[in-house]
Amino acid sequence: MAVRTTGPYVTGWSALSPFGVGRQSFVNGLCAGESGRLPDADPSGPPPSGYPVADFEPARLLAGKSIRTLDRMTLMVITTSGMLLDQDTVAAAPDRGSVGLVLGTSTGSLASITDFLKDTFVRDKPYFVDPAAFPNTVMNGPAGRTAIWHGLRGLNSTISGGHATGLDALRYAARMIRRGYAETLVVGSVEELSAPVGWAADELRAGAATPLGEGCVMFLLRGGEGAGEPLAELVDFEFGTVAWDADVDTRAARLADTIRALLTRTGIDPAKLWLVSLAQSGDGELDAAEQSGVDRGLGTAGAGVRRVAVSQQVGNSFSALGGFQVAGVLAMAEREPDGANRPSLVTTLGADGAVGCAVIRTC
Repeated sequence: MAVRTTGPYVTGWSALSPFGVGRQSFVNGLCAGESGRLPDADPSGPPPSGYPVADFEPARLLAGKSIRTLDRMTLMVITTSGMLLDQDTVAAAPDRGSVGLVLGTSTGSLASITDFLKDTFVRDKPYFVDPAAFPNTVMNGPAGRTAIWHGLRGLNSTISGGHATGLDALRYAARMIRRGYAETLVVGSVEELSAPVGWAADELRAGAATPLGEGCVMFLLRGGEGAGEPLAELVDFEFGTVAWDADVDTRAARLADTIRALLTRTGIDPAKLWLVSLAQSGDGELDAAEQSGVDRGLGTAGAGVRRVAVSQQVGNSFSALGGFQVAGVLAMAEREPDGANRPSLVTTLGADGAVGCAVIRTC
């Protein structure tokens, strides 16, 4: 068996969530068993589509700087990254030239894309669109603008992977650090609520049990030498695929194989797991396949391992869901001492056929 290097390590994190602004709002809300709140219905408009970020006021949080041309998704990433960097004295130092950014988002801002497209039809001529709005339509726009805003001049990447995006971004960042392409990375995922997202969800998630959600979760990752006193280690990841129209049993079997492969490679006994953080996105077939896949993957040895699903409290935030799943493990470990130095499993299933899992060890 190949020798694995340890790390990278999570040394800080922050979030914008339906519980409010900042890491502590997320920890308090999650551990208190709270749930997001649907906004008051507007009689003249469509029904609320999900749980928005509570108390998110960009003009106040980013006071003193112009935000006129920035869309909601970009503002969420800039705000969350700023809160994270403010926590960390090394990454917040004046010279951030070595710090990079990896952001997960499936499409970028769907609202910005559709608004810009609409302008090409309703304005007098197609070239009378607002040029300042164009950067918001590009998928890697939020990552680029966030790096410029905070002076991050290291590696800059945008990762797209549907429901698996949050774990995909962390896996990519871990690989970059392990292979020496980066030393310190701000890594996370983002999703916004908007009318276009709500319309798309109505078409794709008819009868879904879990409301939509939005938010942004960002982690600070470092290699072993610069980790200091870390919060958690990203032990390893395993991903696979199935046909997008596969049945429940096929998806469950593929997830089970993925879990077994990861636990075997990392030498982790299923019975020693502290938590399993499930996606449970609200799609009945996907959720059933995920539960069954975890049952099979852990076997009788892991039958008693505690399972949690943060989506039941913050909603299905799609691209950001994997980030919230990892943040949920860290939040619970912060409040529960028995989680220290124990591994947890994070799982994901996507309607597009993505299958994945990760092991993180809280410190």
